[in-house]
Amino acid sequence: MFRKSFVLISLIGIIVVAGCVKETYDLTKLSKQAHLSPTLAISAAYGDISLKDILKANDTVVFGSDNFIKLVFKKDSVVNFKLSDYFDLNNMVSYTKTFPIGDLALVPFLGTISFPLGQISSHFTPALKAQFIALDDGGTHPFPSFPAVNMGETPYSAFTNFEYATFSQGSIDVFVKNNLTAPLTGVTVTLYNTAGHTQIGSPVTISAIAAGSTGMSSINLAGLTVKNAITAAVTINGSPGNSTPVIISLSGSNVQVDISGRDMKVLSGKVIIPSQALTSFTESDTIPFDPGTGIEVSYIKMRSGNLSYSLNSGTPLKASVSITLPSTLRSGTPISESLTVNPNATASGNISVSNSTIDLGKKISHPYNLLPIVSSINVSSQNSLVIFNSTDNMKLTLSFLNPNFEYVKGYFGQQTETIAKDTLDLSIKDIMNHITGSFLVSNPSININYTNSFAIPVQITLNAAGYKKSDVVQLGLAPVMLSYPAAPADTVKTDVFSVNKTNSQLPQLISMPPERIIFSGTALMNPAGNTGSRDNYLFSSSHFLGNLEVVVPLEFRMNNLQFADTVKNFMKDNSTGSSPIKPEDFEFLRVDITADNGFPLGVSLKLVLYDSASHAHKSTIDATDVLKPAPVDANGKVTAPFSTATSITISREFWNSINTADKIIFVFSMNTTDSGSKDVKIYSDYKINFKAALVLKPDIKFSLK
Repeated sequence: MFRKSFVLISLIGIIVVAGCVKETYDLTKLSKQAHLSPTLAISAAYGDISLKDILKANDTVVFGSDNFIKLVFKKDSVVNFKLSDYFDLNNMVSYTKTFPIGDLALVPFLGTISFPLGQISSHFTPALKAQFIALDDGGTHPFPSFPAVNMGETPYSAFTNFEYATFSQGSIDVFVKNNLTAPLTGVTVTLYNTAGHTQIGSPVTISAIAAGSTGMSSINLAGLTVKNAITAAVTINGSPGNSTPVIISLSGSNVQVDISGRDMKVLSGKVIIPSQALTSFTESDTIPFDPGTGIEVSYIKMRSGNLSYSLNSGTPLKASVSITLPSTLRSGTPISESLTVNPNATASGNISVSNSTIDLGKKISHPYNLLPIVSSINVSSQNSLVIFNSTDNMKLTLSFLNPNFEYVKGYFGQQTETIAKDTLDLSIKDIMNHITGSFLVSNPSININYTNSFAIPVQITLNAAGYKKSDVVQLGLAPVMLSYPAAPADTVKTDVFSVNKTNSQLPQLISMPPERIIFSGTALMNPAGNTGSRDNYLFSSSHFLGNLEVVVPLEFRMNNLQFADTVKNFMKDNSTGSSPIKPEDFEFLRVDITADNGFPLGVSLKLVLYDSASHAHKSTIDATDVLKPAPVDANGKVTAPFSTATSITISREFWNSINTADKIIFVFSMNTTDSGSKDVKIYSDYKINFKAALVLKPDIKFSLK
């Protein structure tokens, strides 16, 4: 009430001053009741205001070179993915292979015994023995026949390359050389291990051995255990004699029985193992790489790194190992390494693969995740007797820890990152209940400026919908493929992913405006699936960094956009005292406004006195077209200011109704040029030139004494 009284007192003061100008009135001619009702016009305000005066450029409010205004909202690093967020390529190799030593070759052994004719004849009958003694005179005589003779058991000299051995294969060849001057009907030989007198295989019989000739038969050693002391039980199966005179010498002729071990492989025993390659170990093999489910690595270019190995020996043999990686090249040469491991010990170390290229696609039937390796292992007992068993084993372990690679080539699967469905409540439902009409932000955009060094195609699907009461606006954005570098020459790609009016319904969604937005989405790697080309690339420094930029150019249209709000009647006189100024003292009060509006935006205003008890509008001030919008060209830019003359009248009826209303309803209406039928743009050099004058007509009654 103070503000209203102040205005009225001010107006009366102006009137009193004006009444003092003329001093020639004859007051005696006036009646005792006077009524004064002049109309006064007072210049209230004027100005020339441009948008630059009230809006300053900054990081958010951007003035273009042509003064066009954009609102720009930025946030750095809204998306920041590193290689480790998707892939762990540090432990791709975990290779362990345990293999038995297997049966090993043994150096051949040779044993010789001989039976002189004199020893043989000692088993003859006395008469036959005497006959052979008589014929040993240095001359030639027919050689008498003799019957089978059991020579008993004769040991060979002990063999030095083993003490005992069980064989998986091999033979003992029995050679019988007939050094007599007459043929032999045959010879039967049975071999025994001297200790324990266990028979070695089956007896062998060599028949019809001519004079001066050698006969041979073999014993299969597979599954047999042989000791280094062997005894031969020999039976000479007789001789038909020789009718041709020959020299008969009891000491100078004999039957020689030799044994020779050949092609022997030992399953177990106490033996001397000569240096030899393990046949139980496959020379050409592949080391499997495991980069993750569905990932196929075909090629790696290394900066630095090691293939770590551990060779555990569970045998009394010393081993030397040669490892070659035929498809791991450094300067065009395959990488190789040699190492040794002592008996029942472990050797470990690293094979450097720094500055190399690793081809994991050499196997045609499986051209990925396999590293060819060629290995050979030689073992020996170093000329010492060792207790050996073919089930002894060695274990080779390989790992590829923390490689520092330049890039990895392959197929990295169809991994999907999901943007979980969520609802963004904008909390504007109450505000929207007060707004009617249409509003369209014409050209907003949401930009993700990004750098991408994942050389992998990724498809982004973003689903969003705005909801306002029963109205729904879908974003309508088609799946978008992100740019990625053309590896290996191009390692980083910089681009922008933009959601705007050309590829979505973003303007319509924002301009609802929505009370809530429901969104979800996916990021699908390799949307075309596995084509077999394996042309994805990952770099050790691969990352995806995205910065968010929301750009809202001040380009829009409005059609009778109304905002209504109800407030408490702040004009109501709640004072208990008497005021010297009363609303009925004024016939009307009016504000006349003239303006040259350089904005393509028109404004109207209504003030409604409202009685909430009776739901009645008591009185209204209607200021239609306070400002009318300026015309624009085809691009939405103002061509010239538009002149407007408007009057806002506060009538006596309005004054009289103030105390009958407990609420005031403010209704603002806005339109852009041509009733919101075209887009308009806002430039920082737009301005308004205006003048406002207060026009009032008091109706003052007073008494003259």
